[in-house]
Amino acid sequence: MKKKEKSKKKRDMPEFQFKEFTPEEGEIYEEAVNAFREAIAAGKTLRQAYESYPITDKELASLIHADFLKIMIAERHFAGQQSLEVVAEELDVSLELVKGTHMRMLQEVGVTAANQFGREDGGLPKTND
Repeated sequence: MKKKEKSKKKRDMPEFQFKEFTPEEGEIYEEAVNAFREAIAAGKTLRQAYESYPITDKELASLIHADFLKIMIAERHFAGQQSLEVVAEELDVSLELVKGTHMRMLQEVGVTAANQFGREDGGLPKTND
């Protein structure tokens, strides 16, 4: 029974694959994030910021947009101590989007930390419980 529980827990952990950018994609990423920051600083909404720097590759655009929202949450909520409600209001996006993105960020951090721990320390010791 306990083995089933362990395998179920492992399956419940989300898997994340982080994209490795080509040099060209990396340049587009940096330019887009900088343009989005300028637009937000000028009082634009998140949607307006995204529209201020169009990205032709739709998959890359989606990834950069998602990352930029994570950056805004990290800076405003974690570093700036703003509530998620205020972050959503100031960016003019739904609270559900901000909360969902926040949850995914926490999952990504947890999985990344667990993976790093496993690589550095060989994982958790085996027990009989």
